Amino acid sequence: MKKLLIATLSTGLFFSATAQAAMDAPAKSNTCVGCHGADGNSMVPNFPKLAGQHANYLEKALKDFRDGFRQDATMATFAKGLTDQEIKDLAAYYAAQTPK
Repeated sequence: MKKLLIATLSTGLFFSATAQAAMDAPAKSNTCVGCHGADGNSMVPNFPKLAGQHANYLEKALKDFRDGFRQDATMATFAKGLTDQEIKDLAAYYAAQTPK
């Protein structure tokens, strides 16, 4: 009975932590997942890993894509509708992720 209780509690804690991480992600990160992965660890060499990058770098890169100083049609399309606060939130989220 003890083993069952411990296993149940452990599983519950794992799913709670996973659900919390998903809830902590900014809503706008859904558009990033397709290329950069759910936690910023892209599996495709063409798309950079965002996990663990410096927030200031990510913030500047997104603003540069949005404002046309950096050229990439796909990134410009996604960044175009982002506010400064949304960019700051995305940068902080990906900077806090663990690179793999």
